[in-house]
Amino acid sequence: MNGAGRLRHRVTFNRQTQVDDGYGNVTGEFEPLFTVWGNVRETTGKERVAAGAVENNRTATIRVRKSSQTDGLTEADQAVARGETWNIRGIANVGIDDAMLDLLCEAGGAQ
Repeated sequence: MNGAGRLRHRVTFNRQTQVDDGYGNVTGEFEPLFTVWGNVRETTGKERVAAGAVENNRTATIRVRKSSQTDGLTEADQAVARGETWNIRGIANVGIDDAMLDLLCEAGGAQ
């Protein structure tokens, strides 16, 4: 269902600023782009052993309405919802006439 009642979480999208550090490296902090209503659906967590260390990455799908703002999102951006920062791992058009975007997101891992 794509009804407005399902979009009950405030989601802020962040983008990293591009600043040259003077040594040829590009760095920067994440800064807010815009905030929209969305639906955060967290999947069950999983732990796995990787290179001898236990990782605890959580995944979620965040659904938002497609708009001129959300059209510019990329996997380099972040979503902040329910007090958690989520790294965007994939973006897919969904819904009637591709009116919505599903963002596959991960928290707890590296950017």
